[in-house]
Amino acid sequence: MAKIDMPHVPYRGASLVLNDLIPGRVDVYFASGSLLENVRAGQIRVLGVTGTRRDAAAPEVPTISEAGLPGYEVMSWQALFVASRTPPAIVEKIHNDVDKTLADPAVRVKLQETGYAAVGSNPAELRRMLEMEIVKWRSVIKDARLKAEPG
Repeated sequence: MAKIDMPHVPYRGASLVLNDLIPGRVDVYFASGSLLENVRAGQIRVLGVTGTRRDAAAPEVPTISEAGLPGYEVMSWQALFVASRTPPAIVEKIHNDVDKTLADPAVRVKLQETGYAAVGSNPAELRRMLEMEIVKWRSVIKDARLKAEPG
């Protein structure tokens, strides 16, 4: 969207990236809210959040869209997956247990402190979100003419 040529530099974890980001050997890193501690310590500067809304953990940080790239939105998410043959009763139990955990005020506070918002969904909602993500990223890959490189 920004017409920036930004080569990907693979790292094996955030701690290794920070070893290069803090002294300036790497210019930019897309990361999770877990780096807010480093931001607050003055080691790195956050430029923007990639979602559609400012993050409650750092409301002073604009979205990338607000910062000058209208329409930009990249969502970070985690999900639990099980084998397709898992009995529905087990899937329902896992879903209910995770929802209960995400509703716990202590869990919500801890997640929010590190820049995560606890949002649960059911299997059907997750499936719809995944389908939308596949369409979105397929288009990005095609438009950018990205090709997989051998590892």
